[in-house]
Amino acid sequence: MKAFKAKSKEGTEVMRNRVLNTDFFLYLFDHEVKRARRYQNFLSILILKLAALSKDDGGDLQTSYMMLTNLLAEEIRETDIIGHIAKNTVAVILPYADFSAGNKAKSRVEEILKCCDFKSRGYDVNINQIFFPMNGTETMDLIKKAIATEVS
Repeated sequence: MKAFKAKSKEGTEVMRNRVLNTDFFLYLFDHEVKRARRYQNFLSILILKLAALSKDDGGDLQTSYMMLTNLLAEEIRETDIIGHIAKNTVAVILPYADFSAGNKAKSRVEEILKCCDFKSRGYDVNINQIFFPMNGTETMDLIKKAIATEVS
């Protein structure tokens, strides 16, 4: 799936068709889990959630979320799958990534996020990782773990 770029009204490039909606993302997630189980491969999933720094949530959530998804679309491999999984939450499927490779990807994303200005917008980005087969071998087990992880 090739993404195309468009200019936003501010003149910045916006990635389109790279971040999947929840239903299609979960469909591909199920497909990747079944493939990993069938071929005895590894699979890592990064869960990134925008968390408001204050209770009044005075920041610009939509702009911050777009910044996060655009950053992910630019920085991860084209073979990785990005999708919305819950409010303010995006996940990245890293096919064939064992625990070590998943940790390296997580560290790389954390380093990149240090350069972004989410805190001044009133948000922090929490990153968690789940891993097939350590956190589950069935799609529903991994989804439950991802949802439980993203809430914390």
